[in-house]
Amino acid sequence: MNLVYFSVDNLPHEKNTPVNFSLKNVELLRDGDVIASPGDIKITALPFYFFCSVPTGFRKIEFKMKNSPPARIVCSAGYLKSGDYLVNTPDGEKVYAFNALNGTWTLDSSRHAIIENRAFVERGFTLVRPMKHSNRNASVS
Repeated sequence: MNLVYFSVDNLPHEKNTPVNFSLKNVELLRDGDVIASPGDIKITALPFYFFCSVPTGFRKIEFKMKNSPPARIVCSAGYLKSGDYLVNTPDGEKVYAFNALNGTWTLDSSRHAIIENRAFVERGFTLVRPMKHSNRNASVS
């Protein structure tokens, strides 16, 4: 199982501005096959992230939609990259590290508690967003 993302954000050199628009019939594709269908997405704040689990595969993740985002707004899709992510757990929001090389999550660095993507989903964890770094697009771009 792989985790993939779809993100919507301002161009890196643009300042954050208020937004309110919808993307119609968004689909994530791999080799032309639909692997996830978020459907219609209402964007009220940037950056916006959609994460989902998909069957294992290594081809490029692409997306299509029926309309285009406003000017100076960019959309991207791909496999989850290594880094720290804010995760919603049954015990509240926590920050966990993801290792894209081996597809594992580090839940507790002091005890080295590590789980795979499948266990991540089975525990009812959901991704909220990547943690921000000094470089605006360090985690997802």
